[in-house]
Amino acid sequence: MKRLLVAAAVLALSPVAALAADLSGAWKINGSFDSMGVTYSLTCTLTQTGTTLAGPCKGPQGEDIAATGSYDGTNAVISYDTTYQGTPVHLDYKGTLQADGSLKGAIDAGAVQGTFTATKQ
Repeated sequence: MKRLLVAAAVLALSPVAALAADLSGAWKINGSFDSMGVTYSLTCTLTQTGTTLAGPCKGPQGEDIAATGSYDGTNAVISYDTTYQGTPVHLDYKGTLQADGSLKGAIDAGAVQGTFTATKQ
């Protein structure tokens, strides 16, 4: 019984337990496609309902973007459709919640891959 209580206390104080945060709120996302020399920022106001994320974003040119995604307590995916130089592009931001509350990960744009960081505003 004593071991069970100690294990429960350790789990409650672990970084993983602390990271299970609600991602609702305003986020600034900084993206980079180094192979193309492209960097940009956008802002999103996300709402989390269970494991689902959704909300409006403002793109780098001020365009309105509807984002959707998911969050499992550690890993987040934020997706949306946009255009780049007149070509439709689907972007998936796949990141991990960091100890400081930011997100960091990879951007999947199909044939091109990038990286991103996101901070809650």
